[in-house]
Amino acid sequence: MAWACKYRRMGGLYLLMRLLVCACLATPAGAQQSLFYPMQQNWGPKGESVNISVFVFNDVNRNGIYDLGDRPFAGVAVGLSQNDAPLRLDRSNVNGFTNFPAGLKTTDAVITAPGTFAFETFPPPGWEVSTGNRVQTKEISAAPGAKTGLIVSGEVPAPVGLRRYLFVRGTYGMSGTGSVILLQGDKVLGEKELARGEEFLWPLPPGAYVLEAGGTRHPFSIATLPVDVGTLRPAPISTATGRLIDFENMAPTGLLKAPNGYGGLNWFNLNIMSTTLMPSSVGYVNGATSGNHILYTSAGHPTRIYSDTPFDLLSVNLSAAWPVSEGETVVFDYFRGDEPLWQERIGVSAFGAISYQPLITGVTRIEISTAHYWQAVLDDLVVE
Repeated sequence: MAWACKYRRMGGLYLLMRLLVCACLATPAGAQQSLFYPMQQNWGPKGESVNISVFVFNDVNRNGIYDLGDRPFAGVAVGLSQNDAPLRLDRSNVNGFTNFPAGLKTTDAVITAPGTFAFETFPPPGWEVSTGNRVQTKEISAAPGAKTGLIVSGEVPAPVGLRRYLFVRGTYGMSGTGSVILLQGDKVLGEKELARGEEFLWPLPPGAYVLEAGGTRHPFSIATLPVDVGTLRPAPISTATGRLIDFENMAPTGLLKAPNGYGGLNWFNLNIMSTTLMPSSVGYVNGATSGNHILYTSAGHPTRIYSDTPFDLLSVNLSAAWPVSEGETVVFDYFRGDEPLWQERIGVSAFGAISYQPLITGVTRIEISTAHYWQAVLDDLVVE
């Protein structure tokens, strides 16, 4: 089909555009496709890099496989080396990926030539690799047709799962010296003789257990997190089943100050946040134990949860917000009306939560702070 183009005097740019359009319309269909959708003719390196990534995940169900329910693990150190010579140490991002750029003709690459490279994952304290691939050796080969000029021969690095060591810990709070007995059903698993203020710790597999001290029985359960029962005291233990407050679907824009009345409680200086809101939020990502929303102590300043009606605190999952605050302590002060009851101090990590299961009954106010004013992360609060 022939096309006719008519011209009139007009601005130079507009005229040029009209001429180009007319030229295209006068071009056969096949040539038009080549013009608009050109085929690549110059295969090969183009000054770009590609990420060779190690994906690190929290193996929540502890089965050594990346599957449903597992979660990305942020802030884990992964090293790249060649012939035992370290090249770079990086950390997994909030999506679980540790990225090592590779390319022949780029200045940002760490892998710039073919060779044999080792990718080694270094678990945080209290964790172990569950997938059997802490070190993965890969051959990087030249690929003249690839845009980066380099590819992984065979499979790329496989996901690396980390599994938490599980335990129960706490403090003997009875007067004088006495025994703490660990039971599962009617079976005695262990016994420790402790003085007031001494701490105890037992490594344990998942299951339901009871601690007995001074005539008080304190039940607890281990699922996917280690447990801190706080201080064993001669005080009533809550036997309620509780209700879960998980903070999901409460921050449509990603951040919301916790409103009074949420979950039937009042909240001061506590924020609900999506773990995807902050690109470097290592502790917020690792501290989320369900969904992708957590509660955190704003700016690390003291906070409180309170109610006119007494309530029980059965459990809450606790983490530190940032790796630079590793070893931070979360301080709980309990009140009934204006009467102070006692204080608990729980050590936390940015690399995973601990399940604090105090089974405290009949409080009206809980003041929460940190020893060094770093933010604490809370998730999956169970109250009655």
